[in-house]
Amino acid sequence: MKARVTLAVAAAWVLVGVVWGVQAVVGGSLRGEPIGLGTALRSALVQSLPWIPVTLAVVWLTVRFPLTRERWRRSLWVHVLALPLVAFVANVLVVLGFWFLQGRFGGLGPLFRSAALWAGVRLHVALLIYAAIAALTQALLYFRDARERELRLARVEGQLATARLHALTAQIRPHFLFNTLHTIGQLWRSGRHEEADGVLDHLGSLFHKVQDSTTRTEVPLAEELDLVREYLAIEQVRFRDRMQTHVTASPRALECLVPPLILQPLVENAVRHGVSAASSAGLVEVSAALGDGRLVLVVRDDGPGMGAAPAQPGAGMGLRNTRERLEQLYGGAACLEVSSEPDRGTTIRIEMPAQKDGADPS
Repeated sequence: MKARVTLAVAAAWVLVGVVWGVQAVVGGSLRGEPIGLGTALRSALVQSLPWIPVTLAVVWLTVRFPLTRERWRRSLWVHVLALPLVAFVANVLVVLGFWFLQGRFGGLGPLFRSAALWAGVRLHVALLIYAAIAALTQALLYFRDARERELRLARVEGQLATARLHALTAQIRPHFLFNTLHTIGQLWRSGRHEEADGVLDHLGSLFHKVQDSTTRTEVPLAEELDLVREYLAIEQVRFRDRMQTHVTASPRALECLVPPLILQPLVENAVRHGVSAASSAGLVEVSAALGDGRLVLVVRDDGPGMGAAPAQPGAGMGLRNTRERLEQLYGGAACLEVSSEPDRGTTIRIEMPAQKDGADPS
């Protein structure tokens, strides 16, 4: 429990005790039964201070078992069972406090009986206090999460701008344009005009999809896979029989939201460092599956592997950028794993929360 929370709770209950004590003094004066301020404050603080540890326990329970829309059914039973225990413990401490002021200890039996009696008689008071503490804690948790979510989204916007610039730069880098235009020229010279037009269409569609997707923080997986297919269609014409591609996804997975351009840089790496670096035909596979509330994305190639492939400018940038964006958007709820073996290719696996339109990724 953070020290500032403890100090805030302690200060609040001390203030409540002081207010109770002053009220007792004023009430006694009005009734013609004057009470000393010191006596009134001691009595009031004995009743209020025991709620400090009890309040901290309720705060911990609310944090551990939040009453959110997704978890309130399970968490509610914990709080219902905790209420009488909290009331009992608070009254045990109150009775001990009064005994301390009287300079005596009446024994465990009378202590527990008195605490149980007062807990039952004033259970409604304990209920109101418990509910107020839980509600305030839950409200502060919502506020904290909202602030953290806003900060994460602000950082994601910055990352997204960088990713967008990197993606556009990656797609129009000279070697990519050169290879694509060279492929189109060869197709025209060989009389394969329809295929050349097809590559131009894929190139235009690819640029349009990159521009459209990067204006949003998240896009449906179906849109991201369409962009991947456009990119692979261009590379398929360039490599022809040297490259095979498979893009598969379950229907439910297609509805999930993912960061834009989360797959395209990884697929480009698979083509550049896998198929392009291999002397024989290569395979690039992209798959998406949904299970246990988690979305799993896999990009695999059967090239020479990361250690065997020659280093190229920009190598590792796509992976680093993808990791940073996942961290900013999902925190520890997402992960990216890379496995690579010489002559057996490279597999990149992304696991993230399965979120659909309107859901909160955090």
